[in-house]
Amino acid sequence: MIRRIHDLDELEEIGADAEISRALAALDPVSRDPNYWLRFRWWVISAAAPELARRRRGVSLTIGDVVESWARALVPTAALVAALAGLLLLRSESAADWPPIGVEEVLLSEVEGNQIPIDVASLSFAAEIF
Repeated sequence: MIRRIHDLDELEEIGADAEISRALAALDPVSRDPNYWLRFRWWVISAAAPELARRRRGVSLTIGDVVESWARALVPTAALVAALAGLLLLRSESAADWPPIGVEEVLLSEVEGNQIPIDVASLSFAAEIF
C-alpha cells in the first residue's frame, strides 16, 4: 500500500490530484524514518513471541489436557450456577403446592388433536417401574 502512495506521483501525469498525492505521502512513516517498517516488524514478532510459543507447546496437547483446561473454569462456574439455581428454588413456591404433572401430560402438552396414535395410558415408563 505504501508503494501505491509513491505511485500517485506517477499518476499526476495522467491528471491525478497533486494535492491528494502530497497529503497521502505525509502519512507514509518511511518519509520520516527509513527504518520504520523494519522496526515495526521486529516489534510485532517480539510481541507475538509468547503467544506463538504457547501455540507451539499446545500442539502436543491431548484431549484430556484440553478437557482439564476447560474444567478449571467450567467446574467453578457450574457450581456457582447450581448454587444460584438452588437459591432461586428456595425462594420460589414449594414443590408441594404445584399440581402433579405426569409424563403423559408433558408429552402431550401443546399437541392438538390425536397426533400421537398410540394409547399413552397403556405404556409404562422406567420411572414407574423402578
